Amino acid sequence: MSFREIIGHRRPLEILRKAMLRGRLAHAYLFTGPDGVGKRTTALKFAKAVLCGKGDGDSCGECSSCLKMESLNHPDLLVVEPRGGQILVDQVREVQDRLLFRPLEGEARMIILDSAHNLNPQASNALLKILEEPPRGNIFVLVASSESSLLPTIVSRCQRLYFGPLMDHEVMGFLVKRLGWEEERAREVARQARGSISAALELGDKPLRAWKEEARRILEMGRDEKSSPLLNLASAWSKERKETMERLECLRMEIREALVQEARRRPTDSGPREIRARRVEELLWMWRESGKTIQALERNMNVQLAMEELLIRFHEIKSSGKRSLYLTWIRRS
Repeated sequence: MSFREIIGHRRPLEILRKAMLRGRLAHAYLFTGPDGVGKRTTALKFAKAVLCGKGDGDSCGECSSCLKMESLNHPDLLVVEPRGGQILVDQVREVQDRLLFRPLEGEARMIILDSAHNLNPQASNALLKILEEPPRGNIFVLVASSESSLLPTIVSRCQRLYFGPLMDHEVMGFLVKRLGWEEERAREVARQARGSISAALELGDKPLRAWKEEARRILEMGRDEKSSPLLNLASAWSKERKETMERLECLRMEIREALVQEARRRPTDSGPREIRARRVEELLWMWRESGKTIQALERNMNVQLAMEELLIRFHEIKSSGKRSLYLTWIRRS
């Protein structure tokens, strides 16, 4: 694989290509962005292009260097990954020892620190000392979820490139063209993957259609419906934290679709203006509250409790009749 086969990320790829063509590579790069959008893949293809003997801003895929890179068996490539959830100071010191010697096959050595946000404090300080006076011919690529997860002094010594979420059509194209998925299934998964190919691959094994039906049931819940079925649904949605968050994202997708449908309706299609306004207000409130629940789950709130509270609030707002949602919103904030 070369740069040409990487999905999306036109701007960071162009920056890297121009730097290689002009011979003005930085001694350290920081790739940040959401998980699963291609940061590590780009780091490896960047290393492959730098180490390639062709030198035209990309890898040729045919020289001995490129063939070694395909198996990650190049002597001038170092990939550092977390051990037990952290990158340890001993790992950084091993890199430092390698830097005492010149690259073995070319003029450059590539060092990739994957999940650099997992550097422990001692490893961060050891890396900082290397980046302050980097040995000539060594290029570092730090792959991290965000700049804030690293020491500011490390960030300041790197050229920063942000890798944003992919477009839905880019994720869908990958699933259809490279994995052979059916278009309808790929479209459904891509819309929920939030621009992450790895998330799309995980979601591909999930019963998204069943989740969407449950989400629609919540949105279509009547004002007089009892809360007990919702509590049963809360239990079903609370088996595993990650799955619960995925289900909530599915719910938010259905809320968004409902809002789009409301925006497209003509004034005469859906009753008096007051009823339409309340429907939109309800949907916006549900969007906000479901987002807050996802944030609470990210902070390790009890899953069952979070879902019960959310669905009970949904029931309350549906049962509130003509009472102003604005007042309920203020009380809950």
